[in-house]
Amino acid sequence: MDLRYVRYAMAIARAGSLRRASAALGIAQPTLSEQLKALEKEIGVELFSRSSSGVQLTEAGEVFLAQATVAVDAYERAVAAARGTGQTTRLGVADGLADVMARLLSQLQNTRLSVVPTGTAEQIVSIVDGALQAGLGYAPGSLPRGVARLLVHRYPVRALLPRGHPLAGHEALSLADLAAEPLIMPESDAVAGARRFLEGFVRHGLHPRLGPSAATHDLVMNQVESGAGYALCVHEGVTLPEGLAFVPIKEDVPPIEVVLLWNRQTEVHDLVSAARHLARTG
Repeated sequence: MDLRYVRYAMAIARAGSLRRASAALGIAQPTLSEQLKALEKEIGVELFSRSSSGVQLTEAGEVFLAQATVAVDAYERAVAAARGTGQTTRLGVADGLADVMARLLSQLQNTRLSVVPTGTAEQIVSIVDGALQAGLGYAPGSLPRGVARLLVHRYPVRALLPRGHPLAGHEALSLADLAAEPLIMPESDAVAGARRFLEGFVRHGLHPRLGPSAATHDLVMNQVESGAGYALCVHEGVTLPEGLAFVPIKEDVPPIEVVLLWNRQTEVHDLVSAARHLARTG
């Protein structure tokens, strides 16, 4: 059976008439009518009842198209999967997430990935326009319609300090302890991160002292190690130089959330499955 004929029957059912279906499909009405008759002859039943006002599915037609629609959808998914074999998926990865990326890649066996260092905001734009198929970034405040997200991991916020700093020896620090110290933030993904961290201080009536910014998380750690201030943006999955230490925060500060982003129209099932596995296993 030629699947084109099945698609034509589906179009006729949606349009309610051969004339409207032929216009939508760009096929001459007599040709469409002949193909419908050929399909009905092959099946052995009449799919539509004809009248001057149009066409209507028969009981047999309703049963046939209900099952045929499932079959056509399955066929199209199979074609998309086959065509995707061997193709490279472009994955944007935000700064500071090398550890999450490594764990995600360890779950993938048959997916070819090209990793592109890209901030979360740029990932969203590139996913919408098709330059990226997916992104691994920090939870954005909002997303365009059509872009999906999956929470992969939550990291509790810790203060990163030089081991020789007077506050580094505490079992835990309050935001009040940190407010007078210079807070170092990364320039990448800094807007959402800064808002989250600064709101934590403001909720407690505190005014944090902002220190220098740095282009990347690695440079943030360099700044902290040099004594320029402390950081809240570096999470516990990152490998630290020996001269630095994390100290827990006493207050309830919203965690650093890592998400997988992708276009709902893009075939990235293996990537999403791997991200779901990470989310379950922590």
